[in-house]
Amino acid sequence: MNDTTDEIRRESQEKDPRRVTLREFQNKKSSKFMDPCAIEAKASFKCLDDNNYDKTLCSDYFAAYRECKQMWIAERRRARLNGEL
Repeated sequence: MNDTTDEIRRESQEKDPRRVTLREFQNKKSSKFMDPCAIEAKASFKCLDDNNYDKTLCSDYFAAYRECKQMWIAERRRARLNGEL
């Protein structure tokens, strides 16, 4: 993760500012929604709220969310190829 992502997670109001692990995702109930990038998503929405929905001021938050999603997709792809999912 880059510095912005780490900073967003540190500043988060979440009790546990970490992303969902692959094992937690595997063991979840089928009806439960889990967003491994919920902290980044929440931070980007908060940035939009705080800046009157001016997207240009929140580009770092959007980049952190995109990075998180790309990392999560790559991790799931690797797990599927290795037979872990």
